Amino acid sequence: MFIKSPLEQFELSNYLAIQLFNLNLSFSNFGFYLALCAAILIFLAVINLLPNNSNIIPQRFGIAMEAIHHTMLSLVDSQIQNNSHSKVNGHVYFPFIWSLFVLILFSNFLGLIPYSYATTAQLIFTLGISLSILVGATILGLVVHKAKFFGLFLPSGTPTPLIPLLVLIEFVSYIARGLSLGIRLGANIIAGHLTMSILGSLIFSFMGLNLIAFVLGFLPITILVAISLLEFGIAFIQAYVFAILTCGFINDSINLH
Repeated sequence: MFIKSPLEQFELSNYLAIQLFNLNLSFSNFGFYLALCAAILIFLAVINLLPNNSNIIPQRFGIAMEAIHHTMLSLVDSQIQNNSHSKVNGHVYFPFIWSLFVLILFSNFLGLIPYSYATTAQLIFTLGISLSILVGATILGLVVHKAKFFGLFLPSGTPTPLIPLLVLIEFVSYIARGLSLGIRLGANIIAGHLTMSILGSLIFSFMGLNLIAFVLGFLPITILVAISLLEFGIAFIQAYVFAILTCGFINDSINLH
């Protein structure tokens, strides 16, 4: 269950092998950490649903939860405009955006724990989420606008001879936006983890040369600690960017641009 190398956090391994007929139902490290993130998400959602007592001064945990709540609420207000024609209110999508942000945020944080498993470093996971959002946003646009939704792929004022080419370009761009949503998240997390793993290995090898190298090795260790703290900031930023771009997808589906 425990890994011996930091680079093993990118490898899929089974904790419990289960074979049922021709189906492989094994419980892997990916499933374990994803279930852990889902449990944290459910716990925080239940905490947010509990009634608040205005006479109680919130502690650090409560302040952090309120900050996440207000940040996501202001994000939804600014990024998803209400559609008066279809009577669609942007606040309807707040629970989804909040849940998505918390899931990715804590997946990123858990991946920063030494010898844990980075779920958001797996492109199959990030691409799965981004493509699901793309399909969901497309279905939402079709439900709200019906056939008018396809006008999203045709810029206004396009000359008739250029219509087939521009429709193809806009369609490819639309699909690429969905793919880039997951690739951006996965690539940034992988890059950060690999940087820390490679620098940590180099510093460890350098400090094992002799006593002088051991003493001098504490200087790059401080740099590695600073990079580790920076990774926590990047983990938050990547979750926030993912939430912003998801709001953009939803807004484009509600209000055709």
